[in-house]
Amino acid sequence: MAKSKLPAEVISFFERTTRKFSKLYKPAWLVCELEDPVWIVNSGVTVRDVEGTVKGGVRLRWDRLLPNGRFTNPVYAVPLEQARMIIVWAHDGAIKAGAKSLRTILHFHLYLMWLVEFLAVRYEERFHKDGFSIFGVDDIAEFLGAAEAGGVSGTGAFVQRWENYLSKVTVGNGAELVSDRLEELGALDIHGKLNMRFVAAMLGVDYKRIKQSPEFRHYLFQRMEYGKDFDAYDEGRLKLTLGLSGWMVTFCQVLSLLPIKVQDEIGDPYLVSDVVRPFRGRSDGRTKTLPLSIGRSLMLGCCKWMIDVYPAFNEYLREVISISRSLLDEADIGLFAALTLSERFAPISSELIPSFDVYKRMQTDSTIADAKVRTKFPFPIFLFRLHTAVCFCLTAILTSCRRSEVVELDCMASYEVGGRFYLSVSLRKTGGGNIREQMEKPIPRLVHECLETLNEFKALWRSIAPSSDLLFEHQAFFKINCRGAFPFTASDAYVVIKELSEFLGLADSAGVRWVVLPHQLRRYFAMTFFHFGGSENSLPALSWFMGHDDLEVTWRYIKESLTGKELTSSEAALATSAVCSDDQSEGIEQLRRIILDHFGCEKINVMHEDELRDYLELLAERGVYTATPIQINTGKGKRFTVAISIKEGTNATT
Repeated sequence: MAKSKLPAEVISFFERTTRKFSKLYKPAWLVCELEDPVWIVNSGVTVRDVEGTVKGGVRLRWDRLLPNGRFTNPVYAVPLEQARMIIVWAHDGAIKAGAKSLRTILHFHLYLMWLVEFLAVRYEERFHKDGFSIFGVDDIAEFLGAAEAGGVSGTGAFVQRWENYLSKVTVGNGAELVSDRLEELGALDIHGKLNMRFVAAMLGVDYKRIKQSPEFRHYLFQRMEYGKDFDAYDEGRLKLTLGLSGWMVTFCQVLSLLPIKVQDEIGDPYLVSDVVRPFRGRSDGRTKTLPLSIGRSLMLGCCKWMIDVYPAFNEYLREVISISRSLLDEADIGLFAALTLSERFAPISSELIPSFDVYKRMQTDSTIADAKVRTKFPFPIFLFRLHTAVCFCLTAILTSCRRSEVVELDCMASYEVGGRFYLSVSLRKTGGGNIREQMEKPIPRLVHECLETLNEFKALWRSIAPSSDLLFEHQAFFKINCRGAFPFTASDAYVVIKELSEFLGLADSAGVRWVVLPHQLRRYFAMTFFHFGGSENSLPALSWFMGHDDLEVTWRYIKESLTGKELTSSEAALATSAVCSDDQSEGIEQLRRIILDHFGCEKINVMHEDELRDYLELLAERGVYTATPIQINTGKGKRFTVAISIKEGTNATT
């Protein structure tokens, strides 16, 4: 039977009224012009004008160095316009085609530029002429495979391009001949090692990308005995491939919608998923949970700092800034010089001497990477960076806030009502587009006091390190360096917490130094709250504290870090709650029958809860069932329930 068609008048109506885009257009979130080599995106990070310079937002660079020049060169005009169109179509609110929000735009652009380089090397002139029209499913597998094998060095074909270069400039295959020829070309330094800037120039790759590629440096060690041996970072590559595989599905969806001719196979979501599937599930991509011993040491160190060190530091800093202000008024010197000279006149109290000793040790400790770089600041700035890290850690752990949520806290975010303290937080992963849901979290007094100390210190620093940046005035967290005062950023959190980890001498049970990562703070709160609160009963409260829209998200968050014994105990708690409820779902009914058969009872409500839970824990250990908390949307909101899945063929009564 022939397929029925819509009337011609209806088809004509849709053709006239459907919104269509046939070329690149400027979205509302783009602050600059479409043709600019660097895009400034208003992605929810405060964009403002500071003395004629645009600050904040996200920067997307289009001028990446490729084999035939910068991506912004005329030779790449076609793929450049298409790449810009992909970014716009993926993230614009009017026709958003796949990306969740503007908060993902930086990573989306980064992965897109890796693919651009991959295609530029693979297809050369065809890519110049046709752009992404040449992209097919075979390229998906090749691209992800290259990323898994060699990270960015693989997607950018660094090794292949260097070998091609060597074949052109050398004759023969002997290592000595290659070395002699490279020396003639000026590719070796005074120690006879390969100059990485020379390599980058010959490959047409930005120097920093070559320098930061452990896979390529590892290859050079094997091929040219360059420097030292670098690890291949297998775990990092697996996480990278996992991220790229998820991005690739979205990218293909967007590409198939573009007003350019693309291969039909790219628009087949089932085919794309089949190609991507082998590269998924090889890493969980999650930050490791902070061990309990490390977390306790960190909390102890932070609390001792606030009790024992902060009062003395406060007095010392006031004295240093007072002297520095006088020096700046009397002489034409900079902030760094003023602070350095002030140290000579401001006595260090006994409470600060241990910190000063660690400060000096960190400058000379060869086992601490880049110690001299991170401790080059005058002692007052070093102490302030530690104090900032302490305040950040305490705030993140005791409020379960995300890194970005802590960074973006307003200086007036904490407040007191009726003797209790609260924190006003703009949740990072809720709301659509740039809309941020506001949450008022109850907090301990200690968090309020941490934020108050930052406000006091800001008033002090402002007298010798003024800033015209409005974000500096509004944000609770800020940073001071030798150039002045600036807003605190998410990347700054990694640096100061790393310094604090080294300052406190954090180490695991094997004595290996442990560097705390910002996201581990939030996870540490979640795990301690979950275990202390009592498994099932703590989940709804924990989900609320963490700002999760769905209880299932919180359960997955927790489940990833549970040991086998902890997991079965938690599932038993969930199952106990389910079988004792009025829920009549099939899985729960099956579990009830197993329990009644085992205990020889007719009703569950007469059983002792501890005995019931012990048996359910035993069944969970045997894999008889799995229990997962879920939330069901109802007319009156969400209610908490548990899904029980019974494993078929399991003998549960033995």
